[in-house]
Amino acid sequence: MSSILLSAEGLTKSYSGTPVLNAVSLAVPEGHVVGIVGENGAGKSTLLNILSGIVKPEAGRLEVNGLEVQLDGYGQAMRLGISRVFQEQALIGNLPVYENILLSLEGRYASLGQIMRRREMIAVARALLEEAGLALDVTQATRRLSFSRRQLLEIVRACLVPLRVLGIERPLVLLDEPTASLEKSDEAVFFELIAQLRGQVSFVFVSHRLSEVLSLCDSIVVLKDGQRVEELQSAKASEERLHALMVGRERIADYYHEGRQGHFPREARPEVQVEGLGDERHYHDVSFDLRAGEILGIGGLVASGTAELGRGLAGILPPTRGSLRLGDSAPQTPKIGCLIRQGVGYVPAERLAAGMIPAFPLSWNLSLAGGQDQFVGPLGFWRRGLEAAVATDYIRRLRIRARGADQRCDTLSGGNQQKVVLARWLCRSLTLLILDNPTRGVDAGAKEEIYDFIRGLSEAGVAILLITDDLPELIGLSDRIAIMAHGRVTAEIAAPAEAKPSEQAIVAAMLSDAQDQAAA
Repeated sequence: MSSILLSAEGLTKSYSGTPVLNAVSLAVPEGHVVGIVGENGAGKSTLLNILSGIVKPEAGRLEVNGLEVQLDGYGQAMRLGISRVFQEQALIGNLPVYENILLSLEGRYASLGQIMRRREMIAVARALLEEAGLALDVTQATRRLSFSRRQLLEIVRACLVPLRVLGIERPLVLLDEPTASLEKSDEAVFFELIAQLRGQVSFVFVSHRLSEVLSLCDSIVVLKDGQRVEELQSAKASEERLHALMVGRERIADYYHEGRQGHFPREARPEVQVEGLGDERHYHDVSFDLRAGEILGIGGLVASGTAELGRGLAGILPPTRGSLRLGDSAPQTPKIGCLIRQGVGYVPAERLAAGMIPAFPLSWNLSLAGGQDQFVGPLGFWRRGLEAAVATDYIRRLRIRARGADQRCDTLSGGNQQKVVLARWLCRSLTLLILDNPTRGVDAGAKEEIYDFIRGLSEAGVAILLITDDLPELIGLSDRIAIMAHGRVTAEIAAPAEAKPSEQAIVAAMLSDAQDQAAA
C-alpha cells in the first residue's frame, strides 16, 4: 500500500453566501494519479485553489506528508512540493521561455543579490525541456509560441521544476484541464511525460475529457454541486457511469443532435461566399460557400491556419487579399465593426484572453457587441434597464449558473463563462457565426447544451463556421468538413447525418494533405 501524500478532510468554501464546496474530502496516495470530474461549477477549481494555497477554506483540514498544514499562498504550497497547471495560462509573454520556466525562482540564480546568472538559467531550462522531449529555443520570447506550446510549457514547469530544481523528493502536481488547449502532437508529449514521471510524482488530474481521465488515472473522484458524490477505481468505471454521476442523467445517445441535421443541396443559394481569402503568412487562397443553416467544419493539424482563418473572416485580423460576401451584399474585405452590424459573430478559443473582460459583470460582457446599436438610446444614453433585462433573460434561457446579471464573470465557472460569450451573439440577429473551439474546457453536460444551441441556430437559418480540434465534435456537428494544411484548404469531406466519416478518415486526410503540401 502506498502512503498518503496529501489528505484533505471536510473542505468547505462559499462565496457571497453561496456554497461552492461542501465538506469535500480527498486522499492522494504517493505515486498515484487521482482524477477529479464534475460539471462546470461543481467545485473542481475551488478545490484546487485550496490545495494550492490560493484560497483558504472556511472549514476542514489539510495534511501533506502526514503533517497538518495551513497554506498561506501558492509560494508556500510550492515549497511543500505542490505545483499547479492553471486552467487559464499564467505566463508572461514578453519574457523569454527560460525566465517563464524559472519564474519566482530567480533568487537561486542571482549573484550578490542582483546579478543574474542567465547562462545557468538557460542551461537548466534546456535540460528540463529536453527531459520532457520538447524541442524549443528557450531564449525566444514566450509570446512567439503557439497557444498549445505555451500550455505545454506550463505543464513542463509544474511537473519538473519541483523535482529537478527544488529537489523535492515526492512532489504533487495539480493539473487543471491541462490538455484542453493542446494540439494532438503536444498531447502526445504530455502523456509521455506523465508516464515517465509516474511513481516519482503524484498527480491530481482535472479534465472534462472522460476518456483521458479513465486512461490516465488510478482512481476518480466525482463532484456535483460542491459535494463529493463518489470515488471509483478507473478499472471499474466507464464514461457513461461518470457522466451519470456528474450530471444526474445518462448522456443522450444523439449527443451531437445529428437527428436535427439539415440537408443543403449544392444548388441552393449560398448565404456566405468566401473568395480567395489570404493574409500572406497564415492562410492562402481560401474559398468556400456556406448556405443558410449549414455548418461547415474546419479541421487541420498544428500550424494549418484554421484559427487565423477564423480571426480573418471575423475581421479581427483583416486579410490582405480576397473577399467575403453576405447574401446579396457586395463583396467586402472583412472588418469587424461592419461585420457585427451585418450579423456576423465570433467566439474565440481563448475566452478569458479574447472573449470577455473577466472583471466586468455578466450583463456588461453580454452587451459588448451591442453598444453601437442595441443598448444605446436615441439621445446616446446607455439603456441599463434593457441590458439587465436581456442578461436576465439569457441567464434563464441558457441555464447560466449565476446569482444575477451583476455577477462578475471571473467568478463564474468556465462553462458558464462560455455561455456568456455565446449569449452575446445569440441576442443579435445573426447571419454567420464563427466558432473557434466553442467547447474547449467545458464539461460534458454543458457541451450537450452548447450543441443544442448550435443546432437551434442552424435550424433558425444561421450559417455556422465551426473550427475545432475535437474530432468527434467536428464530425458530429458538421454538414461538410474542410481540411486545411499549411494555410490552404486541401480537401472537403461530406458529413451528412446518415453517413458520417470516421475519425480515421479525417486524420488520414489531414496527414496526407499536410505531407503533400510540405513536399510541394
